[in-house]
Parts: sequence; C-alpha cells; structure tokens
Amino acid sequence: MSYKKHIKSILGSNRHVSFELFPPRTNQGLRQIYKSIAQLQKLGPDFFSVTYGAGGSTAERSLDVASAITNLASQTCVAHFTCVGMDRPQVLALLGQLEFHGINNVLALRGDPPQGAEQFVRPENGFAYASELVAFIRENAPHLGILVAGYPEGHMENPDKENDFRRLVDKVKAGADGIVTQAFFENRYLFDFAQKLDQAKVTVPLLAGIFLFSNARQVTRIFELSGGKMPAKLEAGIKKWGEDADAMQKFGTEFAIEQVDDLVSQGFGHFHFYTMNRSDQAREVLQALEHHFPRLRFD
Repeated sequence: MSYKKHIKSILGSNRHVSFELFPPRTNQGLRQIYKSIAQLQKLGPDFFSVTYGAGGSTAERSLDVASAITNLASQTCVAHFTCVGMDRPQVLALLGQLEFHGINNVLALRGDPPQGAEQFVRPENGFAYASELVAFIRENAPHLGILVAGYPEGHMENPDKENDFRRLVDKVKAGADGIVTQAFFENRYLFDFAQKLDQAKVTVPLLAGIFLFSNARQVTRIFELSGGKMPAKLEAGIKKWGEDADAMQKFGTEFAIEQVDDLVSQGFGHFHFYTMNRSDQAREVLQALEHHFPRLRFD
C-alpha cells in the first residue's frame, strides 16, 4: 500500500516534507491532533512522525495516534521508539504491536531520562545507547525503516562533541536509513554538520528539523533544555514581540520561511517540521515556499 512506504523509498532524490506530532494527554488534545492530521494530510506530506511517551501516560496514545495516521488517514507514519524503561522482551513486544498496526518505520532514540530522574539509566536487560537499539531492531525486524536523531550543535548531555558525533556514526553503521536533526535556529550549524557527515562518509539522507514556534515560551524552553546560545536575531524578536501573541506567531512563521528558503538555496531538500500539533503555521510556511515544493497541495 502506498501509505505504508518504507522510509528508504521516500527519501530518494527530490525534496521532501514531513510533520512531527506528539501524543496529547487529554481527550480535548486528542480531538485537536486528529483535526490537525486531517488538515496537514491535505498538503500531501511524505510522512508523519509521532513522539513516544515512554513509561508515561501518553505511551498508549502514541500508538493510537500512529495507527490512526496509518490506517485512517492513510499516511506513512514513523513511530518514535526509545530505550527508556524497556527491556529486550518489551522492545520485541512493541515491535510486534507496530507490525500489527501496519507501521513500517521507526525513529530510534535513547530517549530522555524518565520524569523525576536526573540522568538516563540503562534498563535491566535493556539498552544504554540508541546504536544498540538500532542494531536490535535491525536484527529482529529487518523490514522496518529506521531513522535516528542527529544533533548539529551536539547533544546537551555530552560535552565531548567529537564523541557525540562518533555515536551518531555508530547509529548509522548499526543500520539507520536516515538522520533527523534536532531543531536548530542558525543554518550554519546544519552546513557544518552536513560537511562532517560527508567527511565521515555517511551517505544516508539528512532531514533538517525545523521548529515552528508561535510564542516566546516555546522557543525559550528549547534553549533552557539544550543549554544552547540563542541567536541574536531570535533573541531580538522575542524581546520585541514576546508579549504580543499575534506578532510573535508572525515572527515565528517568517523566521521558518527564511530559514527553509536559505537551506533550499544551499541544496538541502529534506525537511521535518516540528508542528506542536498545529496545522495553520505549517501550511502558511509551506505556502510561502510553494515554488520550492511543487508536489505539495494548497487547495
């Protein structure tokens, strides 16, 4: 079926657009996410991804949303898959559930420490690194497409940036089919990152993670969590419009348009949008860039 594509068959040449969603915690949020899926699928994206609330209240909803995207919206879905709180039998059981729901692709991650924990601890009979998870999935579910995360500015928990990059290379060698970047707000980080991948002879597709922010709290929180330095342009925009909801959303939209336009001009073609479960801003950004993405639909 065309909507159950393997990620390798999607990420060939041409330009691609995909959207990330997260499982809501409330029934009201669930209604909103299904409304967003219906609106976003009209654009004709190449796939959706759904984050995984490992060990938490949203874990079941993650699978529900991913299944709805696959079987009700008839869209290719990439389900996030983490090492958090799962031993090998539990990983195998979740792989079986994904197969049952017709989900053919995963984004394999180590995952964040569980709520209340200061650091990640390897689960008993589980995995400490995403590379171990990738190898296990590749061995036990060879039919699955596997994406992994890349960090253009380095992972916040690893001060050794070279070591962090080697871990990414390990993930690719373990069987990854592509790399999705963490959100970044200065394109020079992606240019440098892509150059390093090229030098390391990593040839799998690289998807640029674009965060669609609509308020100051969202984007400020990202930098609080990552420990990164906010670009001057972004800091100035928040200072000027941070208290005006409409102006801040407009700033976020224009920021994303300029960022993607520059990346396309530099030869990048794969874009993964962090939508915050909203469709309006994604549509506005992509419609402004319609000349770059002629396969999308704006009926």
